[in-house]
Amino acid sequence: MSDVVRWGVLSTAAISTQALIPGLLAAEGSELVGIASRSEERAAAAAARWGCRGYASYDELLDDAEIDAVYVPLPNHLHAMWTVRALEAGKHVLCEKPLAISVREVDAIAEASRRTGCLVLEAFMYRHARRWQRAVQLVATGALGEPRVVRIGFSFVTPTDLGNPLFDPDLGGGIIWDMGCYAASMARGIFAGEPTEVFGFAGRREGQPTETSVSGVMRFPHARMAPFWVSFDLPNPFAQVEVVGTDGWLLLPGTGMRREPYTKLLLHRGGTEIFLDGREPDLEVFPFEDPFRLEVERFADAVRGRAPLPWDLTDSRANTAVLEAMHASVAGNLASKVPEASTDAARPQSPRRPEG
Repeated sequence: MSDVVRWGVLSTAAISTQALIPGLLAAEGSELVGIASRSEERAAAAAARWGCRGYASYDELLDDAEIDAVYVPLPNHLHAMWTVRALEAGKHVLCEKPLAISVREVDAIAEASRRTGCLVLEAFMYRHARRWQRAVQLVATGALGEPRVVRIGFSFVTPTDLGNPLFDPDLGGGIIWDMGCYAASMARGIFAGEPTEVFGFAGRREGQPTETSVSGVMRFPHARMAPFWVSFDLPNPFAQVEVVGTDGWLLLPGTGMRREPYTKLLLHRGGTEIFLDGREPDLEVFPFEDPFRLEVERFADAVRGRAPLPWDLTDSRANTAVLEAMHASVAGNLASKVPEASTDAARPQSPRRPEG
């Protein structure tokens, strides 16, 4: 078995060239073999830039026996189809979020993963950052008492472009699939459980065919809630994630994902006196580590059989169910029940290890 996981990338999308490929090149135990495009010219240009092979079609890359794993950063509506095709070609798959745009598609991916023995991981790179893992640890160990509220806000001003798949509902566009998936994933991760109900209402920028801003709340068991807002219409907020518990709160300023200087965690412990004693919160600072590199390394460890996948397809299925409920609530302007996530439909499989 080769000690190096050999990667191919399906498409020259910006998320590949600006984020994932630099992380992959810096990762231990991984090698970039090739990149594919539907344009022979773009494939050749990308290959020359990154010092790898260029493929004039996605199928050509999948047919290369020297590639062990692929990264799928295609428009949302193509994620499930090409993930399944990659699995059937014997490749492990790291697929950009959202993994799929329906629970039914997640189930198809899970079936293909079981049948082929290849692994799939939904690419939520934030979960690999030390700061996020520290926040989850603090909540899980009771540093805040009982967690009651997770407030999440993400937004970026994205110019109007009717040719951009982000704004085409037929291509899995809209803010819910693009950034609502982060809100759902983060709330579920902090509470270590699943919401039972979602309420959301949407705004739509003039001339756009799909929602560009959504606000709402996810209701969790035991009187817990996760208010959220996501938008293509507003500047990115400084404070993006806040967790409030019965004995304190924590705050994560900035994303900590794209080399911003905001890699801090603020923690305030105490009961009612936290509002009365004037104490400043404790501050933890985390040196920047590329979360895309960490993501690639963690997935490669699973492919080589050195560690289990940190999240399996049951997690992706549950997150997709929340997003479907979010869409249903927005469409009907009412609270939408989240169906109970199946524990059987997306069971992980042991990896088929790369040969060579």
